[in-house]
Amino acid sequence: MRKAEIKDIAAFVRQIENLSLVAALMLFRGQPVKGNLIPSIARRHPRKDPRPTETLLLEQLSLMGAALIQGKDPSALELLVLAQHFGLQTRLLDWTSNPLAALWFACADRSDGDVFVYAIEADNLRIPNVYEQDPFGQSKTRVFQPRLDNPRIIAQDGWFTLHRFSGKSGKFIPLEANSDVKGNLSEFRIAAKDRPEILLSLDRLGVNRRTLFPDLEGLCMHLNWKHGTDVK
Repeated sequence: MRKAEIKDIAAFVRQIENLSLVAALMLFRGQPVKGNLIPSIARRHPRKDPRPTETLLLEQLSLMGAALIQGKDPSALELLVLAQHFGLQTRLLDWTSNPLAALWFACADRSDGDVFVYAIEADNLRIPNVYEQDPFGQSKTRVFQPRLDNPRIIAQDGWFTLHRFSGKSGKFIPLEANSDVKGNLSEFRIAAKDRPEILLSLDRLGVNRRTLFPDLEGLCMHLNWKHGTDVK
């Protein structure tokens, strides 16, 4: 895995331009912790196969949220994407094809300290015809583009990795340790002291909570940040 330190947005863009020479499809993820690139449902118990729990969660979501879910009889993958979007724990991990969005998500995190952006060269990692397949039957952890039927997914250029529970290893394997994927990863560290200036630069470029969360909540949160009324 390639690693670099990022001090400002110009340095980040140069790094991304270099990566674009390697792969046509690059995906990015910003987060407040180093590594641990596994989905939320695996973080507490990575050695527990969550499929029975996931099946129950999606069944309950489908039944109890029927009046709130658009469309009739959504597929398991459509339910997974919807569940991930609204905070249910799933085997999906959020990515974006917009590197500046990933940089914002890293730097805007409410935690203190250094943050990280991960980039993955994904040309050979896409799941073909993903909506025609069983998301729980994948033989490898791979990436897919969801249907653009949600304003936030559209605004954030959202993609996902769909993670496989390894029966051989008896656990979810983080991407940075996955032999199929780790060679495709790059890691960018942003020091805590550089985060505020990077956020200002991103805002000048139109990347902020208002544009990434195109609803009233996003606008209000952006105004809190812009005028110094947000609190941790």
